[in-house]
Amino acid sequence: MTSFIYHNPTRLIFGGRAVRTSMAELAKEFGRKACVVMLYGGGSVVRSGLLERAHKALEGKVARICVFGGVRPNPRISWVRAVRDQLLGKKVDVIVAVGGGSVIDSAKALSLAVWDVTVDPWCYFTGQESVKGALPVYTILTIPAAGSEQSIRAVLSHGDQKLGLGSDWIRPRVAAIDPQLFTTLPKGQIAAGVIDMMSHIMERYFSPSTNTAYVDGQAEAALRVAYRIGPQVWAHPERVDLWEQIGLVGTFAHNGYFGLGRTEDWACHGMEHALSGIRPRVTHGVGLALVIPAWMRLVARYEPRRVVDFAVRVLGVDPQAENARIMHEGLRRLKGFYQSMGIPTNWHRLEKYYPRMRPVTKEHWHAMARQVTQKGTLGNYVPLTEEMVYRIYESLS
Repeated sequence: MTSFIYHNPTRLIFGGRAVRTSMAELAKEFGRKACVVMLYGGGSVVRSGLLERAHKALEGKVARICVFGGVRPNPRISWVRAVRDQLLGKKVDVIVAVGGGSVIDSAKALSLAVWDVTVDPWCYFTGQESVKGALPVYTILTIPAAGSEQSIRAVLSHGDQKLGLGSDWIRPRVAAIDPQLFTTLPKGQIAAGVIDMMSHIMERYFSPSTNTAYVDGQAEAALRVAYRIGPQVWAHPERVDLWEQIGLVGTFAHNGYFGLGRTEDWACHGMEHALSGIRPRVTHGVGLALVIPAWMRLVARYEPRRVVDFAVRVLGVDPQAENARIMHEGLRRLKGFYQSMGIPTNWHRLEKYYPRMRPVTKEHWHAMARQVTQKGTLGNYVPLTEEMVYRIYESLS
């Protein structure tokens, strides 16, 4: 086990009164003179009345509420820059994200951009600038998936690049989670969300670190819940009791807890970011479902230990079988899990899933493999060379 310091100051407000309670706490903390910036994505939060509810909860309790919509999946830094420019000259006190991971990540980037308007926010993602401060961010979650509502991370795109940033400065102050808000989600978003939250745990679970039995057990328990309940909530999205469990898995999956004492991997996220960087229509969870089984098949040849553990302890494969059979059956069950929720697991099915999207070709595989290994090998469970990454993409044919 590696040494660590763990501190998670996000205040989690969970349940049917989460939105009202969180906005009341915001008003109490920042007072009547506060300027609040509220962000959202598409029209769903408008049609459902959620945006209006959040807005009304603050009316008369703060001085000004500035609302900006239009955040898209795989959010762009250009949108953040445009909002920052409209806020120049205003003293902003707090940013409220009403939405899923894309909206929350945009709020985090905006919190940096408004904190110091002299620095282009993309420079934080490229590493040209270090984070020295940020405005506080409150979140009202509408999609349990990315776990951004409790995490120190944000991912944004610029051109064909999709880069991540990690800083304690951007961890949200408050996360409001009302599972009732999830019951109208489309099935595609549900499936991608379940896959995404599981991947955040898996990126930490597949680790070269040893003597991590306690955190292993916690991660395996969360993964089993998502594996068992994911298809159920996909089939019955109206059931709040299922969303309560999936919602907790999603928000704890990415707050750092399952990485305690470990060297984390993140190879699959790197490969997926390269894919959705060149094809922004690909939802993050869909891209992950594509690369994770192919990655697992390759790394099992070099380091089978954790692949066997995952197959037995999470997917329920018979532990008495030989390791080769355990891993083969585990991969079969994992792909079947993704496919049970309608998610593609190879290039051909991906093209059918996004029928108007341009194909991802052999030339793209080479380019993506070069991109994710330009600073060295990718990942830590089994460090991947450019050739190994290319083989993973190629195996999806």
